[in-house]
Amino acid sequence: MCVRNHSSIYVLFGYCVALLGVSVAVVLGQNENTSMVTIQNEVAIEEQCGNTQRMVDECFKDLPPHLMEFLQNTKIVISKKEITAKCNIFNRGMKCFDSYMKRCLKDRKKDSFEANVEGAKRFFNKFCSDPDFQRDYLRHKDCFSYIQLDWVSCTSEFETILSDEVHDETRNASVKFLEFCCARYAYENCIYNSARYKCYKNSAEFARETAKMLSDEKHFRNCAVLQHICAHAPPSGGRLQGQWLGLQVALLLLLLILLMRIWP
Repeated sequence: MCVRNHSSIYVLFGYCVALLGVSVAVVLGQNENTSMVTIQNEVAIEEQCGNTQRMVDECFKDLPPHLMEFLQNTKIVISKKEITAKCNIFNRGMKCFDSYMKRCLKDRKKDSFEANVEGAKRFFNKFCSDPDFQRDYLRHKDCFSYIQLDWVSCTSEFETILSDEVHDETRNASVKFLEFCCARYAYENCIYNSARYKCYKNSAEFARETAKMLSDEKHFRNCAVLQHICAHAPPSGGRLQGQWLGLQVALLLLLLILLMRIWP
């Protein structure tokens, strides 16, 4: 993926700057301590940019033990207290993402990434601050427990669809947009069909709406007009095909990984 390539470039560049910093310190002596600190800080920033997995690890490394255990626990939340804990973890994660974007992305890329994660952020803002939504979630919590493994499977399939064809330049923009809309439609229905089989209908509908909110990005805003086409689209080897912009995919998938850690 694009980020992997960028990561190696940044690490190599940072290493070269680090060697340069050592040379500068030797030549200028102790009076240049401030310059050395500045160079080291710049090196640290360069090494971090592009290494998004490290960013996530650093973000959560100093969590209190009970929250670290909760982060690694895949059990469905079943109480208001656990919702609060999940929200605290998510808010910390989003602060790390915001810091990463500010530090590593130019304005246009930053705007693009913010558009990509808008749906997830909006969902968790609702999940964390809307008492009515929390009450509805707790009412359907058993269903989320029943479909948890299926949810992970559906999400993984959605990730694969977005990432596998990241460098495919054989499709025009209209075809790509249709395929991405259909991928999202398939993702929502994957979760709904699992829930419909294992839960009551109203719980299945709530699960689908949850999935829709999580994947509600600006890129998908006009997909509703294509829903009928997607509903009758033939599968291709069991999977839809698509393309995404390299860096955006990597960051979006990283966010999905983060969401899979803490939701459902």
